[in-house]
This record gives sequence, C-alpha cells and structure tokens, in this order.
Amino acid sequence: MKAASKQILFLLLFPLLSTGAYAQAISKVTGRTTDAQSKVVEFSSVSLLKAADSTLVKGALGDVNGNFEIEQVPAGAYLISVSSLAYKRLFTPVFTVAEGQAEVRLGDLRLADAAHQLAEVKVTATKPLIEQQIDRIVVNVENSIVSAGNTALEVLEKSPGVYVDKDGAISLKGKANVLVMINDKPTYVSSSDLAVMLKNMQASQVEKIEIMTNPPAKYDAAGNAGIINIKTKKNQNMGLNGSWNAGTRLGFFTRANGQAVNYVKENAGLNLNYREGKVNLFGSLSADNGKSPQTQQITRRFGKADQVETNFNQLSEKTLESRLVNYKAGADFFLTDKTVVGVLFNGMASNGGQQYNSDTRIAYPAAGLDTAVYTKGDLDNKWLNNALNLNFKHVLDSTGQEITADLDYALFNNSSEQQYRTNKYDERSILRQIRNEDGNTGSDIYIGSGKLDYTRPLPNKAKLEAGVKASWVTSQNDMQFFFLNNEAQQPTLDPRRTRDFEYRERIQAAYVSYAKEWNKVSVQLGLRAENTNGQGTLQGARLLKRNYTNLFPSVFVSKPLNEKNQLVFSYSRRIDRPNYEDLNPFLYFLDPYTYNRGNEYLRPQFTNAFELSHTYNNNITTTINYSRTKDVITDFLEQDALTKTTYLTELNIGLQENYGISVSVPVPVTKWWTSNTYFNAFHNRYAGDVPRQGRNELGAEYTYMQHLSTSVTTWTVNSVHQFSLPKGFAAELSGNYRSRFLQESQLFGQPMGAVSVGLQKKLLNNRATLKLNVSDVFWTNYFRGNFQFNDIDVSVLNKRESRQARLTFTYRFGNSKVAAARSRRTGLEEERGRIKTSN
Repeated sequence: MKAASKQILFLLLFPLLSTGAYAQAISKVTGRTTDAQSKVVEFSSVSLLKAADSTLVKGALGDVNGNFEIEQVPAGAYLISVSSLAYKRLFTPVFTVAEGQAEVRLGDLRLADAAHQLAEVKVTATKPLIEQQIDRIVVNVENSIVSAGNTALEVLEKSPGVYVDKDGAISLKGKANVLVMINDKPTYVSSSDLAVMLKNMQASQVEKIEIMTNPPAKYDAAGNAGIINIKTKKNQNMGLNGSWNAGTRLGFFTRANGQAVNYVKENAGLNLNYREGKVNLFGSLSADNGKSPQTQQITRRFGKADQVETNFNQLSEKTLESRLVNYKAGADFFLTDKTVVGVLFNGMASNGGQQYNSDTRIAYPAAGLDTAVYTKGDLDNKWLNNALNLNFKHVLDSTGQEITADLDYALFNNSSEQQYRTNKYDERSILRQIRNEDGNTGSDIYIGSGKLDYTRPLPNKAKLEAGVKASWVTSQNDMQFFFLNNEAQQPTLDPRRTRDFEYRERIQAAYVSYAKEWNKVSVQLGLRAENTNGQGTLQGARLLKRNYTNLFPSVFVSKPLNEKNQLVFSYSRRIDRPNYEDLNPFLYFLDPYTYNRGNEYLRPQFTNAFELSHTYNNNITTTINYSRTKDVITDFLEQDALTKTTYLTELNIGLQENYGISVSVPVPVTKWWTSNTYFNAFHNRYAGDVPRQGRNELGAEYTYMQHLSTSVTTWTVNSVHQFSLPKGFAAELSGNYRSRFLQESQLFGQPMGAVSVGLQKKLLNNRATLKLNVSDVFWTNYFRGNFQFNDIDVSVLNKRESRQARLTFTYRFGNSKVAAARSRRTGLEEERGRIKTSN
C-alpha cells in the first residue's frame, strides 16, 4: 500500500465528527445531603449520571451546609450518586428533567453510615473512555476494549496529545520532558527505564490516566510539557473481593531479510482487597514473560554537503527478552471519622536480556566497499524498584480544613553484564581485526521525601492551600569495560569507559495557593519556591556543584460566558533539571561506531507556558497553547569523519518555542455508538548556538560554535469509537495518526500511525470478561526519520513488534457492594523522572 493511500485510509477512518445541535433547554438540579438522623453532611461528592447507561454527566461538591447545585443540565432522565467519607454511597431513583423546566429540587438525600449494611445496588454505570475536566484530560483505561492485554506504555501512546518515540521517550503536545507519575508518585526513572517499566505493566492494572498540560503550584515545578499521572486500581468494596486475569499475545514481525518472526507472550495478574469496619487491606501481584524483536537501519553519509566521501550503512537486529514481576501491598486505617493513616509498599523486579546482531558496511562512492564489521552483543539486565509510603490525613473541623502528610523512601537498582564480539573485514572479505570486550555497569539510586499539605476552605467560595516538601537523592553509578584481544589474554581495562560517578541532590520547596470565585469568575493564584543543592563527584573528586533558588508562579482563571460556553486561562513557570545520569561523563557503548556520552555542564531549563481553553456545552473543548523554553536540554549528534564515529549527547541550546491548538470532540453518535476524537496541531521551533568539533589540516581537534535553527508544523488525530452490541458483546475501533514531526532539535520523523480493533464479551453473570484485540493492524506505526545539519547526514528506520493479537480473560469475585474510596497523593513527584540508565 503506497504512503499516500495509507494517509487517505487514516483520514477516512478517523474524521472529526459533527457535534450536532443541542437544542434542549437548560435546567439545574439542587439538593442537600444529610445522615440518617437528618444532620448535615458537609462537602459530599455529588455526581449526575445518565439514567440510560449511568455515564457521568457532571460533578459537584456540597458546601458546609450540605447543599449542592448542578447547573446547565439538558432535558433527560438522570440519577444522582453521592459519596462521603464514613458513609455508604447513595444512588437516587431515576428522575426526569423536563423540557423548559428551570429547576429540579431533590430535597434531602440521606446517607447511611458506613458501619451499617446497605442494600445491594446494581450499578450499570461505566465512565466515558475520555473525560475532559477543567484542569486535565482523564482516560478511563479500564473501559477500553482495545487496551485489554496491552501494556501501560501502549495504552499511553494512544492517549490524547501523547506521543511515544522509537526509544520510549514520552512527549505531550510536541514537548518533551513530561513528568510521569504512578499513583501521584514520580517514576524516578529515565525515559529508557520508564519505557521498560511501562512495557511490563499490564493495562489491566491501570484504572485511568490523568493528563495535565499546565499543573498548579501544588505540584512540583518540574516538567515543561506537564504531568501524566497513571492511576492503578485500588478496590475498596466491602468484604473480600478481587479479580484475576490471564492473557496471551502473539506478535507479527518481519525482519529486514524477509524472515517472519512470531513470539508468544504470557501475562497473568491477581488483585485482592479486604475491607471490614475501619481497616482496608489491599494487594496485587502480576507477571509478564516474553520476547520482542526489533530492527534498526541507519545510513550515515560523511563529507561536505555537495560531496559525499563515505557511505555508512548499518543493520541491527535485536531480540529483547523480559521476565518481570510487579507487586503491591498496602493498608488504610480509618482511626476516626476524620483521621486516616495508610501504608503502601510496591515494587517491580525484572530479569531480562538482549541479543544484538549488527552488520555495518563502510563504502566510498568512487572505490566501493572498504570495510565490513559484524558485531554480536549479549546483554543481561537486572532491574529492581522498591518504594515505601506512609501517609496521614486528618480533617480538622466541619468546614473542611484538613492536613495531609507523606513520607516516602525508594530504592532503585539496575545492573547489566554486557559482551560484545566484533570482527572487521576488508574489501576482500579478509579478517583484519577481532575486538572482544566485556562490560559491567551498576546503578544504585536512593530517594527520600517528606511533604506536608494544608487545605482550608474560606467564606464566600474561597480556599487556601499551602505546603512544604523536602527531598534528597543519592545516585551512585559504576561502569567497567574491558578489552579481550583473544581468549588467552587477561582483560585490559578501557579507561575511557570505566568511571565511578556519584551525584547527590537536595531540594526544599514551599507553596501557597489561593482560590476565589467572584460573580461566577473563578481565580486560582499560586506561588512555589524551590531551592536546589547538587554535587557530583567523579572517581572521588568533585566534578560539579550547583546551588540555585527559583520562584514558580501560576495563574488559573475560569469564566462562563453563558449557559453553553466557558473560558479557562492558565499560566505557569516550570523547570526541568538534567537527568542524573546525563550529568555523568560516561561513554556508553551502543555499537563499534556509535556512543552515548554524558555532559557534566548541563544546566536546568525554564519554561513559561500559557493556555486558553473554550468548552462548549460542557462537552467540546478547544485549547490554544504557547510555551517558550530557555536553555532547552536536547539530544545532539556529533560525527567524526576521521574515525567514522557518531556521538549522541545532551546539550543546552538557546530556546524552544511551541504553539498549537487542540480540539476534543466526544460525540454520542447513536444509543449504541459513541466516539471521542482528539485533534492537535502544533509548531515546534528550536534555535541556538551549539558547539561543534572540527579538525584542522594537521588532524588536531578544535571546538567552534555554529547556529542551529529547525522547525516544523505537526498535526495529530486520535479517535476512539465504542459500540454496544446485543447479547453482552461490545466492540471498539481506535486509531491515531501523526504527520511529519521534529524529535528533539534535529531528527525529523516521517508520518506514522496505527489502527486497532477489539471485541469483548461479558460472561458468568457479568463477573467475567473475554477480550480479543489486534493492535496496529496494518503495521504502520514504525519510525522513519532523517537529520541533516552541516556535514551530518543521517537516516534512521526503526521497526518494533507493534502489531500483536491479544486474548485476555478477567474474572471478578467477592463482595460487590459499593463503598466510598479515599483519594490521596504521595510525596515523590519530581525526582523519579530524572533517573536515566542505559537500556
């Protein structure tokens, strides 16, 4: 299928659907929440649900007198869900909002105490797959059929505005340096290790994904692109309950030589929850095992722009093997109606490997083939991640004053044993050189943090929030590489790639946030202060020292223009500190002619970001955004024409500008067909001076500065269509497309996208679900890119096993009576995203 016809196919499959006309009259629903003795229940959570399928329409929060009000409700049939700490969730009978009716008064809604038995309620509610909230987009993963059997990374790359590149690095609306959190805790890993973690996390463990492009002052100031928060499932139904799932998947992959490769993979998981009285215990265990092939082709051309002196063609075939176990255990203790204490332990252990084969051909246009290099690599990786969290929440009084506290400690260990065997042949296929080398790398990272948050509702629809946080990080890295000229000789240490690097960092932070509503105009002002103190040592000698303090303001303004239109404006200043290992001047071996090296001179980058959103009928949201990043940290390529070696490193260049527009269009096409389409167009521009390495006529190296300026306009579309079918069946069609784009500051990627389909069947009285899906049906989601700058000319083709068929069975058991769940955040929010180790 030609490229043009594929693009037409995508456009036909995923059009922006017409939103239709909403001619219904608008009403409001009011009521008051009390307990069984008619005493007021303050600050309860109220949800308006459609009577037909119990999907969420709007939410509200009761005030100090228990009163709530839900405005802009179209005519139709609804029910109300009410939840509050220490009370059973309440569902009202179905009621109708008539055409032209100004108000529906529900009166007092009485909540039963949590200690009392509540009659079983059958809830057919399912949240919409994608929810557009005032400050974030929420993807309810558990409601997706296509996500069944997928990994968390594969689900993430299907989310609105999110892109995952060929190496697993995550960007949001065209901007890198996204802060990724799991259950409000930062992942504390680099882009490569984060990809490993998310590849080995089953989608069945994920409840929802929250995407925040402009977070408020309460969150750490890191991440110029925003925050992605992955929420895993935490069941808090009464009694003993849980679920288990098992699945298998088959990949369809064709190597560069035409050989078909199909690997079968397995996964299984168990979730348990026990809640009785004032104690809630929960835990989960999951495992995944399998192999994945990958092919990468690189073409490098050395010489001047008008005269190619050397052609460098490389084909690499990899087979990645992973055996991973995820585990989690925790408890919540409801000491009183106002005090909750919790403990959570979670971790992941992985034992994987990589078999690597590289075929490199170096040729001169005039003379033909000069050198052939064959490299076999064998890598054995072990990865361990354990984290402990202690948390506390206390409600001070009936006005909603509360204090929350978190103490966190995390340990990350990554060790790798590497073997590379290289044979070099001349143009007559005569063996000229044997290069054997072994390497041992280890990384230990210790992270601790403590934070305290205070919330106080104020009169006249105002609220004050404040908090403090302190964190410390110690990153220890040890790398040793040895040459083995032949099997009989002793290993010879390679001093260029043998280093002992340690980095210590302390961050102290404090924030204050004030929110107020005046005549339906809501304003939230925030200010965060952070002090950073870091020190790096190489071989025991001090290499770098950093100490800086910065202020990070944020502003949010929301105003309804009329019953159907609302505007939201936001501004924030943010920071991105270098990843710990990017400061490490190690020389990482990728292949005999490609290396990755750290840069101890990296500085933090700062971003000013603006957004203006318009929401129509509480449904369709259009957002325009602009951001400007100073001293942007970006990957940069350097080529040495003499040795034919390429280096990849991180540099600070002048600036990055990003501006764009996005539209989220959720459309109920019919009673049995719903769709949600997200469109995003943005322009990325990089500009600045970069250091270049040159050689004079005598072959001596020298450094000079050269101006870099690159830009591109990119558009993306992500469309999901869900179908309710008879006899317990459901189906889903989803897809995404991305036009030509700019990855980091140099590498231009060609258009790519994918189509996925899925089918679901409910079994065993709706306690079991069988899901079958196929991702990337046409195998179009692979990376093709090129980079040209001065005398550097590189083309890349990277194919992975993105086309897979998955079969997943899930069974839910135990008590299914609904109980209120507690929501909280923990303290590790920024440090995790800065761990970076070789993959």
